Amino acid sequence: MAMDGKSGTHHERWVQRTEAAYRRMFEGKSQEELVTLTQRENMALLIAKELAAFLLEEHVALDPAAQPAEASTTCCPKCGQPGTPAAEGSKALPERRVTTRAGDIRVRRQRWRCEKCRVVFFSAGRSAEAGDRRL
Repeated sequence: MAMDGKSGTHHERWVQRTEAAYRRMFEGKSQEELVTLTQRENMALLIAKELAAFLLEEHVALDPAAQPAEASTTCCPKCGQPGTPAAEGSKALPERRVTTRAGDIRVRRQRWRCEKCRVVFFSAGRSAEAGDRRL
């Protein structure tokens, strides 16, 4: 088990996923169900989308912006003041679903609170800024 509670490395999990995808396409009752070219194409595209969502979810999980060390990098979208963490330090980061072109993925990010505006927000990230012609 890895330190994050997931077994194996990112690469090992990827290999397991691709092997399972291969078996779905070429083994078992799929051969009986996949008769027409359209059925085969639909299955291949569904599997590809699932694999793309897996890669995206894994990559986003590694992003250091998920839990920034400095509050000064996370500013309120209304007033621009630095936020304070909304979740306790010992609790798991809140999970939310994000719809992407690859499908829905789960993202864990620190939520922030602005005491002045009394809002809770997710950081937009280090490159996005609020204001005119921006986020």
